[in-house]
Amino acid sequence: MRSHARASKPFFLFLPYTQPHMPVLPAQEFAGKTRNGEFADVLAQTDAYMGRLLDEVDRLGLRDNTIFLFTSDNGGEATPPYHGFNGPWRGTYFTAFEGSLRAPFLIRWPGRIPAGRVTNEIVHEMDLIPTLARIAGGRVPSDRFIDGADQFDFLAGKKEQSNRESLVIYLSNEICGVKWRNWKMITRQVDRGFGEPVQQFSFPLWYDLHTDPKEENALDPRWVENLWVRWPTGDVLTAHREFLKKGLVRGICG
Repeated sequence: MRSHARASKPFFLFLPYTQPHMPVLPAQEFAGKTRNGEFADVLAQTDAYMGRLLDEVDRLGLRDNTIFLFTSDNGGEATPPYHGFNGPWRGTYFTAFEGSLRAPFLIRWPGRIPAGRVTNEIVHEMDLIPTLARIAGGRVPSDRFIDGADQFDFLAGKKEQSNRESLVIYLSNEICGVKWRNWKMITRQVDRGFGEPVQQFSFPLWYDLHTDPKEENALDPRWVENLWVRWPTGDVLTAHREFLKKGLVRGICG
């Protein structure tokens, strides 16, 4: 950042921390700092490292012209003592539950992205390709299907709804469900993490994440008021399978 700032050159920095993937081991200066275990210590460590980067961006005078993104690819691990805490959400990494699928996503671009705005809309990492391409004045490839939605207007506060309302859920290379708006359809399931047996359902399970955010009570499909959700979730899955047949999509959510 310093060399590019001195030369007045634009830059792209990708900094992939391996943690909180196991083994979750904090640096010596953070070990025991939170008194809430190693996972919490690593969170404090990551927060401090992010702060140093932000401070340096500000010191270099790049604050208003730098887009800063912080996100993760999945929820916490399931393996003690390296397991994380996913708040109220059920499940961990390698499950189809919200504790696996939900991850933090924060973006800072002063003057362009409203500060302090919080939303529960669906945004996927796949959406970064067309979104950043638009911001940078580029174009996504037109000779292949790009599984991403341009989210700039949503992130900039120009619209309230995300341009994505669904995603297909995978366990390894196998489709196991669909999330559509506040509904979840599960066809196969692992209760807790990698290496456990996979449960295959002859008839899918549905959850309403508004009334059952912990995914503890699957909807009874015999109730008429629950029957309609088969169609929109089924349509998402059907469309995805068609793309797979054409070789246009390889996967959406790991």
